[in-house]
This record gives sequence, structure tokens and C-alpha cells, in this order.
Amino acid sequence: MSFKTRLACTLATAALMGAAPLAAPMSAQAQSVTLKPTTDGLSASIRLTTPTTRFRFQDAGVARDDWIAPTRDAQTRDARLSGDAVEGAGDAFDRFTLLLKPDTTEEGRGYIAVTRVGDGYLLFAPALTGADDMLRLTLDAPQTWTLWPANDVSGYVYVGPAARIEQRVGGAAIMAPGLSPQVRTTALDTLDTAVNFFGHRFGAPPKPPTLVFTDQGAGPISFRADVTDTEVISARLHGDDWAEPTDSALSDIRLLVFHESVHLWNSHFAVPAEGSPWLHEGGAQYLALVAASSTGVLNHEDGLDAISASLTNCRRAVGQSRSLAERIAGGPAMYDCGVTIQWLADLELRHASNGQRGVIDVWRDLIAQARAGRPDYGPADFVSALPAGSAVPALFDAPADQRWSALEARLTALGVRWENRPSRQTYLMAALSHLNASNCAPGVSKGYYLRDGYVQMDNDAACGALAGDLELGKIEGFDPMADARPMFEAVQTRCAAGEPVRFTARGQTTVREALCKTPLATPLAYALTIAPPLATQD
Repeated sequence: MSFKTRLACTLATAALMGAAPLAAPMSAQAQSVTLKPTTDGLSASIRLTTPTTRFRFQDAGVARDDWIAPTRDAQTRDARLSGDAVEGAGDAFDRFTLLLKPDTTEEGRGYIAVTRVGDGYLLFAPALTGADDMLRLTLDAPQTWTLWPANDVSGYVYVGPAARIEQRVGGAAIMAPGLSPQVRTTALDTLDTAVNFFGHRFGAPPKPPTLVFTDQGAGPISFRADVTDTEVISARLHGDDWAEPTDSALSDIRLLVFHESVHLWNSHFAVPAEGSPWLHEGGAQYLALVAASSTGVLNHEDGLDAISASLTNCRRAVGQSRSLAERIAGGPAMYDCGVTIQWLADLELRHASNGQRGVIDVWRDLIAQARAGRPDYGPADFVSALPAGSAVPALFDAPADQRWSALEARLTALGVRWENRPSRQTYLMAALSHLNASNCAPGVSKGYYLRDGYVQMDNDAACGALAGDLELGKIEGFDPMADARPMFEAVQTRCAAGEPVRFTARGQTTVREALCKTPLATPLAYALTIAPPLATQD
């Protein structure tokens, strides 16, 4: 997907008036932070109850690279910000001030510390919490500004004009003023639909959610989102394309809002076990597809396309790996394989119950169990709810060389039909990946980028003719992007004969050769043609 999701949690609906302090109970010292907006970010004046020579932030995983070191004063004139700590030069201090500038990149980062939302900000409050401290936030700003939610610092907190907060039937929304009308309308309508759909089936969320949408994301990722324990869903757009979004981009937004909304229940009421993100992330994405299909947001054909893509990507990522669980413990595979597992489980449940029970009912039961006082769940809880003889355990336990044939046989028995329909990008990826594998030494870094109209390799020096950041012109006389399929077929012919593959660099005519001594298999890309509908009835 074009967005990145994470574990979700809880959001509050405190009054919009004033600047009441936020408190999160912890232990030991009390830490008070006064936030003041500036033209460059948020000035954070931090006071400690006990002097120290080193103040360490609790969350070491938050990137603070864009923050500016402590303001010089009598106490902290020589203090410095170093990673997850503020360190003095010997003398103890009990106060210091940092400038929290908005993150300049999302590359390689988890929760984003500070994001602009119009003239306000979205702050990941735990980024300011000390190792053993209780965090209290107050606001030194115009009376028109507020902290939202106003009594919870366990996740994202909006710091900005109260007038931006729109009350919705199922929660609240904060939309940056620069958003296009299409994005704004799509996001708000989907929030209302999602909260109503899941609330009708799972009961009310822990607290009403707040959806924050901004077009001031740091990038380079064009679309990223996550949700925290304050029940604030943060969606960040980056790039000029969002000024006039395509239908496909708007569809991404709809699925994003459905997906993050699920986490209000399957990661907040119910608490997923460590080490199995494919379960709650795959569950959220599959339930997003079910909800979108059930409410008419997604038609049957587009739903099948989404499942086809997940099935294809899962098989490509896992391949013949002996341990499926290890391969889907992170990265895109946890989404794609998670969706595949959920879909298979749904097909089996509906088939066994004559359509009276589906995977959404399994999640309803897990969430009801959490409401009753047993919040933790894991793969065993999910599998135990499936029909006898379910093929889901076999995906994990079957020999690697039989995994996919067993899955295909089970899908056929459940009435699913498909074709192998590789796309132009599938052919391109298969050819380039095979050539990299043939020319690069084992274990070295290898890859490529799809630039505007051409391919640029991104390889280690030990990749022979394809080393470095080579920009490709023609491969066997074909433009690899515009003529991906005939290019692939020409490469396949050369590789079958053990002959080198001929190519040129971009803007050049000199013919070079890349090794290819092993056959190139035709890529597999599932295209579902017949399958039961994703939509569910009440």
C-alpha cells in the first residue's frame, strides 16, 4: 500500500476551552512541559522536580534529529541534545528549552515527532516523556489555540487553533486548510462510514476518534498514516499530486481510513500478541476491504483486484521460505500475507456456515472478549475460531514446496478461479531482479528505482556490468518500462540459452552485456476471475 499503518490505541473528546494540563500517570519525578508556538515549530520549556546532569527521554525510538538543542541560560548554557538525552556539562539542571521543529523526513522513522497541520502542529507527546516521569503539557499560546485531546498524552496531540476541530457524529476531524476539496470530502465521509460500520458490529470504540489530515507531510513517502493511544489517526500527504488526486489515490484514502479505524477495536480494546503483526495488520486491511465492499465504497471487481495483489505479493515475498511466520513478521509481507490469511479464513467460515458467519464475526468475538476483561489475543485464538480442517494452519506447517499448491487446491474447492495475468510492472520487476541475482555477488546490496520514464539501478560495486547507479536505456533493444513484456520475453530467451543479455546505458549507444546463466521463469500474478463477494450482511 501507499501508506504505512501501525498499532492503534485511544483518543479523547475533552472540551475545547482553555489550556488544561495533560497528565499521564507514570512514576518518580513530575515533568512539566510548556508549549509555545513559533514560526519554526514548538518551543518546549521543560521543568523537572529534581535537578539532574542528564535527562533521558523514555522513547528512544523517536527521531529527534530535527530538534534544536537547549536554549542557553544560566543552568543549561553548556547542555546538549544527544540522541535520546539532554546532557549537562557537569552542573545539575532542572529546566531547559528545546525547539521542536517539524520532522524533515519520514524515511526510516516510526511515529513522527512533530508535523505541521495548517498553522498548528501534531505532536507525538510521548517523545517528551522522561524515563521515569509523569508528563504534563500546558500551552502558552493565543486563547484561540488548544490542546486536543486535552487530557491524554499517550500519543498524538493536536496543538493549534480550536476552530480547526470539526465535531462529527462518531468523533472529530482536523483538516489542514490546504487540502484539496476531493481529499477533504473523501476523508470525512469515509470516517463517518467507517465508525458507523464497525461500531454497529463491534460496539462503540474505546473513545471517539479524531482524524487529522494534513498535506504538509515531510515525505519522501507520498502517503503515510498511523494511529496512537490518544485515538488520533494521523494521515500525512506529501507532494503536488494531491492537489488534484486521481480516483486511485482517493480509493487509497478510503481504505486508509477504514484500516486505521479498525485499529480502534483490534489494537485498543483487544491487544495483539507480540511477534504476530500479520494478524492485526492483515486483519485491519482485510476488514477495511470488507467494510468498503459492504458499504458500496468498493465494487466487487476492485475488491478482487486488491485480493489478487495481496495474494501475488505474499507468494512473491515468501516463496519457498521454510518459515512463513518469520517471513511475515514485518515489512509489506505482514500486510499482504495477513490479508491472504484473513481472506482464506473468511472463505472457509462462510462456506462452513452457509454464509451465516465470517471472519468479521471472529473479530467481533475477540473484541467482546476484550471488553469482558481478556484483552490479549494471538494467532492461536484466531485459528481456534476457524472450521475444522481449515487450511490456514497448513500455510504455516506444510512443507515449503507444497505450501502454494495446497493453498491453490483449497481455493479451488472454495469456488475461487483465477488467471495468471502479469502486469507490465510485474514483467519489469521479474527481469531486473533476475539479472541482479545473476550479476551481483551473494549477500551484496542490490535493487533499482523506477524514475520518471527510466530505470536506475541501485547496486553494490560487486554487481558486474549492473554495478552502481547505472541508468538503463534499452535491454535487448526494448525500453524496459514502455515495452516491459517484449523486453522480458527477449531476456527470457537469452537466459534459456545461457547467453548474456545486451543493454545500453541511458543516452548512449554502446552495447554492454550482463550475465544470465540460469533460466528466467515467467512471473506469477494472480488475477481472480471468480470468487465469493467480500461484502457481509448484518
